Amino acid sequence: MFLFSFMKSSTEVAKGQPTPSPSEKEAKFLHALANRAITADERGQVDTAIDLYVELIERMLVQVRGVHDPDEQLVLRRRIEGYVKRAEELKVAAAPPSAAPPAVKSKAQTQSKARTANAALAHVVLDEVLDASPNVQWKDIAGLDDAKQMLQEAIVLPLLRPDLFTGLCAAPKGALLFGPPGTGKTLLAKAVATESKATFFSVTASTLTSKWVGEGEKLVRALFDMARELQPSVIFIDEIDSLLSTRSTGEHDASRRLKNEFFTQLDGIGSSSEDRILVLGATNLPHELDEAMVRRLEKRVYVPLPDIAARTYLIGHLVSSHSHSLTQRDIAAIASATDKYSGSDIMNLCKEAAMGPLRSLGDRLKQARAQDIRPISKADFTDALARVSPSVSADTLRRLTEWNARYGLQKAT
Repeated sequence: MFLFSFMKSSTEVAKGQPTPSPSEKEAKFLHALANRAITADERGQVDTAIDLYVELIERMLVQVRGVHDPDEQLVLRRRIEGYVKRAEELKVAAAPPSAAPPAVKSKAQTQSKARTANAALAHVVLDEVLDASPNVQWKDIAGLDDAKQMLQEAIVLPLLRPDLFTGLCAAPKGALLFGPPGTGKTLLAKAVATESKATFFSVTASTLTSKWVGEGEKLVRALFDMARELQPSVIFIDEIDSLLSTRSTGEHDASRRLKNEFFTQLDGIGSSSEDRILVLGATNLPHELDEAMVRRLEKRVYVPLPDIAARTYLIGHLVSSHSHSLTQRDIAAIASATDKYSGSDIMNLCKEAAMGPLRSLGDRLKQARAQDIRPISKADFTDALARVSPSVSADTLRRLTEWNARYGLQKAT
């Protein structure tokens, strides 16, 4: 009987290696609990199996908080995901046909279904929101030195050393990365999680609204519950303005409930002295954020367009994996010509330049060999600059600069 995608069979689940645990006694208990759940599952005792799986999931979520090794954490999360998936499958299989009359449920049955529903939402968080390996470090990001320094001092160090950063120096509950599109805000968020050794949850508006219409606030609660279990945690909300924009009288009720739940959960962070959870938003449109959310995102860091040093490094890095005839002086000249280009604009520029040697083959391209393709030249970049323009308007930059002057975190002198 195949139960989980990461295990071969239920027998191997029961008889395999014990789940990593800070306590051998707890490990033995979880091992026995998994045995009981699997046995009930195999015997067709659906309600019993669901209850046992849910108890197992809850205990493992507590257990994973004491595991600090990233590989062991990953093993635990995958096992939890498998148990959640199986509990969800049993719940669906046990559901009565739609035509059947509703039966009167006991209190125990009602509680069991509620717990299983929570487990199903936990599965969504693990499957669609949890990023098990962001694996981006500061050194992987070109430029943005001021932003990296501010994030290191304001967020990473307090998360790493909560014993030193206490009281007024404690880590913030929320932070905001804002700036033009394509400047590396998502990479910075992943680096914050990696450098602070935190669990990384990545949320988009579509996760909460499109696929789970009417369930958004429940999923938000499940997300924060999971973040508490796996802390230190970073909850990254990309394009946060699309979720938490300024409230209006004509707003849909579901959207209003979702925002209120976010505010409630964010206010709840730090209620325990052990909480190490950060909500990190990213936006190109900070002026559209609800003021209540701006207030809760205490550290607001501007992520600007890359300066000439960052552009030089980025262009050199992007062409390094291709055959090219560019000198350092050529690369510096190209970087000088890309003022007001974002990181993604430079990526598009390099892609366009890399197409030059292929285009020059014309009709011979279909029969050409790899060694027939000439290196990328400065002329290819000259042509590419005529085709690829900066995507950020002067008005957008002006508004972002003004918002930064009013609300942004300024570099310490």
